[in-house]
Amino acid sequence: MSENLKYYESVALASAAMLEAARRSDWDAMVAAEKRCAEIISRLRAAGGEASLGAQGRQRKAEIIRCVLANDAEIRRLVDPRMRELEGVLSAHVAQRRVDHAYRP
Repeated sequence: MSENLKYYESVALASAAMLEAARRSDWDAMVAAEKRCAEIISRLRAAGGEASLGAQGRQRKAEIIRCVLANDAEIRRLVDPRMRELEGVLSAHVAQRRVDHAYRP
């Protein structure tokens, strides 16, 4: 397996870890896996991520990318409700601060 495919495989593993953490609502683990994923992608880019791959390598790379995209879609489906909940909490907090500030003597 080429070095670049190893990076892509590592990205897929980090993406799967992110998904599993999101399924458990373990946001700290999800963020840690997301950081690992970003670090691997950075190393892939530095190593020349577009290096020549044979037909099998290109096929495997495409499979990995489809897997990562599927994981990303599922992560977003799981995270979006939590994000909307947090936005609501933050909006309420900001509104309360404005009221407090407006009526502060």
